[in-house]
Amino acid sequence: MKKRSGRSRGSRRPRVRPTSRPIVVAIAGRPNAGKSTLFNRLFGRRLAIVDDTPGVTRDANRALLVHEGRNWEMVDTGGIEEMALGSGLAERVQEKSLETLRAADAIVHLVDGQAGLSAPDRAVAERIRSLGVPTLLVVNKIDRPEHAVRALEFTALGEGDPVVLSSAHGLGVNDLWEGLEALLDRAGRLPPAAEEPEEEEPADDEAEEGDGRAAAAHAEDEEDDADVEEDHDEEDGEEPDLPDDRPARIALVGRPNVGKSSLLNRLAGFERSIVDSTPGTTRDPIDVVLERGGRSYVVVDTAGLRRPSRIQETIEGYAASASVRAIERAEVAVLVLDATVGVTDQDLRVADLVWRRGRGFVVAVNKIDLAPTLAAEQCHETILRRLPQWPPVPLVRLSALAGTGLGTLFAAIDTVVTAYRRRFPTPRLNDLLHRAVESHAPPLAGGRASKLMYAAQVRRGPHEVALFVSRPDGFTTEYLRYLRHRVREEFGLAGVPVKLDVRARPRPVRERPPGAEASGAPAKDAAPRRRRPRKGSPARPARAGVRGTTPRPAATKERTTAKPRGPVKGRPTGAGPGRGRPKPGAAGGRKPPRGKAGGPARGKGGKGAKGGKGGKPGGRRGGVARRGGKR
Repeated sequence: MKKRSGRSRGSRRPRVRPTSRPIVVAIAGRPNAGKSTLFNRLFGRRLAIVDDTPGVTRDANRALLVHEGRNWEMVDTGGIEEMALGSGLAERVQEKSLETLRAADAIVHLVDGQAGLSAPDRAVAERIRSLGVPTLLVVNKIDRPEHAVRALEFTALGEGDPVVLSSAHGLGVNDLWEGLEALLDRAGRLPPAAEEPEEEEPADDEAEEGDGRAAAAHAEDEEDDADVEEDHDEEDGEEPDLPDDRPARIALVGRPNVGKSSLLNRLAGFERSIVDSTPGTTRDPIDVVLERGGRSYVVVDTAGLRRPSRIQETIEGYAASASVRAIERAEVAVLVLDATVGVTDQDLRVADLVWRRGRGFVVAVNKIDLAPTLAAEQCHETILRRLPQWPPVPLVRLSALAGTGLGTLFAAIDTVVTAYRRRFPTPRLNDLLHRAVESHAPPLAGGRASKLMYAAQVRRGPHEVALFVSRPDGFTTEYLRYLRHRVREEFGLAGVPVKLDVRARPRPVRERPPGAEASGAPAKDAAPRRRRPRKGSPARPARAGVRGTTPRPAATKERTTAKPRGPVKGRPTGAGPGRGRPKPGAAGGRKPPRGKAGGPARGKGGKGAKGGKGGKPGGRRGGVARRGGKR
């Protein structure tokens, strides 16, 4: 069973319900003023690319956060500069930034406190003032308290008293929040904050009932957890998939300049991302929330991925890392291909990257209006030929420029998302795998057969199945691929990878029964008795006293009476202690020497009775010489 947390819902801190409409705050300023650094500081993690090169941010980067009971939407915009007019891509970035500022509820005008007030700062202030949006002046890069006097010269911009902060070190962030609330309050755009519900102590007679309700509610929440899935106690084995209302996270991936930003704008219905023929236009991951057919989607446009050897600029390396993080946060990745070029080696590398991350997969062949009809089929055949270990993945033909094929794309995405969130009932999974093993047994491991004992789904999205087997060496890579295909066919996992984790069967631990130590009974987990070695195994050490062997350590207790030893095979018997056990009727209690009547005994080195020649070899080396023989 799944381990439950001991803390009930009643003991948790109540969640603050933010306002339904978010307050849009745009961060504006000149290039390299620290806008992206402040954006990351407000969220506590790296959402925007930060570099000393001016003009890194091009598209508006948006994110939501809750602060003091209010829902805020912070927007990181590109730099505003008068010299950008008439310069192609820079002019389009500035126009996009001004359009974003015009639609915001408040503007944070960020200036560089180390560089000081300059003529471009005055021009940017005039441009922002013409928009008619409440503006808060913030002087950035004031890392020490004694440098706060540098902010006094920025009062000449006519935007009121500035707020001093250091976005790199997190100094003055609380003053920024207070200034924003005061600015919006004066403008009448500050909605009331949601009040926290007061916690009431339950009465004694209601405490037990309240804890039970809280535990039951917490148990229902734990059932929806997608990290660890254990359905071991199912009897019918046919549990339907639970309804999941979470927005599906979709990532658009591919090489540079294949039409990812154009596809995002077509899906969103407006120009959300800047589209340009220059490769590498998109740098920061751009999120767009969509509603289609009663379902919610979060589509992320990522930067183009190239070979690491071809990445020359540091910014492109940061953008590639941000794209990989966006893939890891997504559920389904849509690989966008250029129909006019076909499938390249880099496309296959991106596909392998997505597949190794365990994400769902959909192939979208873009620019189909500029290519022949067989372009999509050729791309599909190339993928199947170059990646034979893959199952068939959904393939869609579309044109982002003409808007064709979008319905087929969303249908394929819905199919893959449903398969990505699917549960595997444990009885049904075990029955499937045992039938697969019976029809095709795994190879032998060390001359012995490997057996499948048990299987269970331990993770959902990405899927991971644990296989408990007797000998993990028998489940080779090829055999696991066979089992993986059977699981994918049984549960309809189109375009979804499945990981099979082979684990050794856990052995039960034998415990000492209660009272065994007092009674002196041997423990059940004690070392087993030594058995006789099998044929062909190394022999045990010889007994002490035999030449060429290691003597056995002395016993702890001495014997009171010496036990008579029997005759040693091959050793001549004679008088003296320890030579053998006397037999009744023999002279002197010893057995007479063997041989002819009156003749000597035959031994090694002695002559026989006939002519004094050497007799038959026998006895130990160095035995006692007999009459007629030599030592």
